[in-house]
Amino acid sequence: MAAVNPPSAQVELPGVPPPAVTRTRDGEATRATIVTAARAAFDEKGYAGTSLREIARNAGVKPSLVVHFYGSKAGLLAATVEWPFDPDTVVREVLAGGTAHIGERLAHVFLSTWEEEGRPNTALTLLHAACERPEAATLARELFTTCVVGPIVTAIDPERAELRASLVAGHLLGLHVGRYLLEFGALTAADTGLLEQALASTIQHLCTGPLWQTAPDTVGGMVEA
Repeated sequence: MAAVNPPSAQVELPGVPPPAVTRTRDGEATRATIVTAARAAFDEKGYAGTSLREIARNAGVKPSLVVHFYGSKAGLLAATVEWPFDPDTVVREVLAGGTAHIGERLAHVFLSTWEEEGRPNTALTLLHAACERPEAATLARELFTTCVVGPIVTAIDPERAELRASLVAGHLLGLHVGRYLLEFGALTAADTGLLEQALASTIQHLCTGPLWQTAPDTVGGMVEA
């Protein structure tokens, strides 16, 4: 009786990885190439001045593959700085909770990420880099304002949305610096839940409340404070 050969798909040659392993390695290599091209483009032209099509061209891939891996330009920016969450997902989830819960959801996203045990503090690393490299400062600013806080505040459409977004981003970064970098005693010792409540209240006001109030002047009229 003639010998029956096994199906070719089951034959494993010595030193040759199976197709699934090869595809995984190829995918990882492609991702690395895309991120490298994106980082170079963001450093040179900034986030706003860079297109996904340009990044794809520099990486030698189709734009659809970049979208497949990273979803959007914001997602790709997050990958270049190893940001721990996807900005587009955060924007959708925060807005889904309604205007009344903007501050609560934003505070929870950032604090829960920063407080997660064993996770590298990417924001702190980025802030350190921003002190030395102008392009890193640009990436930090665009990640916080352009990709996360800005779209949320713009969707609410309040008065002076751009100023409000900058105030929220500045408040988040300020808390981060005070608690994790400068280690202010009260901030470092404070319970995470308490900090989240305080942060939520402030962010909510900056997003939806009045940015200034009227106060009496010395002559008896009213002035903007």
